[in-house]
Amino acid sequence: MRKILYIIIASFCLVACSKDLTEYYDRADQLEAANQMQAQVNKELEAANEQLKQQALRLQATLDSLAKAIEKQSTPPVLVAMAFSAAENPILTEDLICEISGSGTIECWLPQYSGSKELIPRFSFLGTEITINGVKATSGFTKYDFSSPVKLEVKSGGKTVEYQVYVYNYTGLPIMRIDTEGGQEIVSKTEYLNAHMSLTEDLVTRGPGETVEADLQIKGRGNSTWGQPKKPYRLKFNEKIALLGEHKDKSWVLIANYPDKSMIRNDLALTMGKRSVLDWTPSGHYVELILNGEYNGTYLLCEKIKVSNHRVAVGDDGFIIEVDERAMEDSSCVYFFAPHINYSIEIKEPEGVSFGDENYNYIANFIQMADDALFSSNFTDPQEGWQKYMDMDSFVDWYLIHEMSKNEDSMFHFSTYMNLQRGGKLKMGPIWDFDIAFGNVKETGSTAMLPEGFMLDWSLWYQRLTQDPAFLSRLRQRFTYFYNHKDDFLAYINQDAHYLKYAAQENQKRWGTFYHYTYKQYDIWGSYQNEVQMLKEWFNDRMEWLKRAYGI
Repeated sequence: MRKILYIIIASFCLVACSKDLTEYYDRADQLEAANQMQAQVNKELEAANEQLKQQALRLQATLDSLAKAIEKQSTPPVLVAMAFSAAENPILTEDLICEISGSGTIECWLPQYSGSKELIPRFSFLGTEITINGVKATSGFTKYDFSSPVKLEVKSGGKTVEYQVYVYNYTGLPIMRIDTEGGQEIVSKTEYLNAHMSLTEDLVTRGPGETVEADLQIKGRGNSTWGQPKKPYRLKFNEKIALLGEHKDKSWVLIANYPDKSMIRNDLALTMGKRSVLDWTPSGHYVELILNGEYNGTYLLCEKIKVSNHRVAVGDDGFIIEVDERAMEDSSCVYFFAPHINYSIEIKEPEGVSFGDENYNYIANFIQMADDALFSSNFTDPQEGWQKYMDMDSFVDWYLIHEMSKNEDSMFHFSTYMNLQRGGKLKMGPIWDFDIAFGNVKETGSTAMLPEGFMLDWSLWYQRLTQDPAFLSRLRQRFTYFYNHKDDFLAYINQDAHYLKYAAQENQKRWGTFYHYTYKQYDIWGSYQNEVQMLKEWFNDRMEWLKRAYGI
């Protein structure tokens, strides 16, 4: 019985196993079929991918062909943008975006002074490639030295557009560092202090960023300007030195321009002087002054008025004189008077003149003879009148520059310079001191702030000169010349304002003048842009009024 039971159980097991094996074989067949189907799908996908790849290659080839065709037709190469990333340039504290002008100039300002200008640029452009100083450049990869102007070229289809890249330190102005011996403060207009100077960033002349080093002496200068918070200075170098492209000399001055919030008036007047027939007009260049390690503002570095072959060329025995009502207050000044000049006339050069010596008598007697001729009954006679002693052209142009600027300081009481070469005629000039000119003055009883009205009719000499028809005729001719260049002068104001746009901000941070009155200022205009706009509008109105007044 037990055997029968075992047989029955074994039969059941065989039936069950047979059923499991059948299901296994069925599943195996299904998996094989699925694998074959997947292989077919993969094969089809590979074919599709290859087809897409070929399509992409054909599309890229088509695009490249179209790009080349467009380049060949009309699209010029152009630089779209250029920048320096702080992440790629450790000397930077922030990303810098360059300014690209239509004239092919690229400018960028480093926010702080840096001794190095090795930078990695990033750029985008339309074209096939960019080269920097003739070497192919890769955006965000190669480091270049921007201490000198760099030539950048964008190329495309045989065309090349060239740019000049200028990377400036700080405000973009030359930086003059002066350190006095022992860090002494400059408190005197008479006592010099020993000092050392370094001048970097010669960007006015667009030269390389080399540094000029020199020893010098420095003291204060100026009259009313010395009493202002921002002081002017006189520099006397131990050796003759060429600064910012000018001729070598020992004597230079730093003009503070404190009363003039535009900081343009002196430079504008000097530009007018260089357009005139005056024998010589000082050159001026803006600089940032770092005095004993501290930023002291924006200054105009100027050639000092002096006898020199490259300045006032009147010979070693020639004269520079200045009408200055304060000369009598200074015991070191040597001066004289003329009947129709209301104030004292100081002998500036030659140096070492004493009251009553030969040089003193020569110049005093000459001015006396000129004054006598000017106020004689036949003063209009070209041979025996005023023209025997006084140079027509210089007297005309000096007069016009001071009338066009309506310079209150020029009314034959301050800063009125004349020069004389022995054997020659008395000439007006050089011109000087225009920070309260061009409408930038307000005084009781004065109309100097208005674009209407004459200024120099107060001068007895010019009152008399304008009674001579020959003088008036030349005056109208020369004013026409200046009027025809009015737009050039207005453009020069814009040029200066653009050049000073960052300097004006830093100077404002240092001295804070925009929103309160400074010395003799006519009104508060607020921003730097408003100051510049006021200057332009005033000058344009002044020129139009003079045109009507002269009947031109």
